[in-house]
Amino acid sequence: MTIQQSNAVQQFPVAPDAHQEAVGLEGLDHIFKWASEVVADGEDNRAKLAREKRIRRQVLEMVQKYREQQILAKANEENAYLQRRVIALLQKLQETLEENAQIKQIVVNQYWQLSKMPAMERELREFKSKECERDAAVTERKYLMTALSKMKVERDYLEDIANVNETENARLTRLLNEAKADVEALRARKWYSPLLNMFKVR
Repeated sequence: MTIQQSNAVQQFPVAPDAHQEAVGLEGLDHIFKWASEVVADGEDNRAKLAREKRIRRQVLEMVQKYREQQILAKANEENAYLQRRVIALLQKLQETLEENAQIKQIVVNQYWQLSKMPAMERELREFKSKECERDAAVTERKYLMTALSKMKVERDYLEDIANVNETENARLTRLLNEAKADVEALRARKWYSPLLNMFKVR
């Protein structure tokens, strides 16, 4: 029996009942008797006993070897099963480690996002303030546009009045010039000169 087989037998010991069955003589007596009768013809009792002991020993060795082979096969089967279980557990452990790594990454990302919350809230407040300022600017711009439209209307009205005044001034200037021309023409006439002289004599 090799060292590996011996170790396997030591690691997976046979139960007491199985061991007794493996090394006991019960159930093998007829085999021993038959073998002794086959080889005992013509031999004395001493040779017969020696032959019988040798046959018993050989049969026991065969039975023991068979039992050991069974135990070794069972041990190898259990070892292969345990190896498969270990491989499955290692795969499960690897999957668990990967899941833990993913969870850690998610936690880190969430922590980073949460750490940005104050800055985001501050930016949101600034945005709302700017939004209010923009609304106020839009309202003011609308007010200014309305006032500008009114000023344009008033300017157009004043321009119309100015045009009317210019037209009226031109008409009055023309009338004034005509009146001056009439006065000059009257002065140039000589029919009233005697009257003037008469008033002067008096």
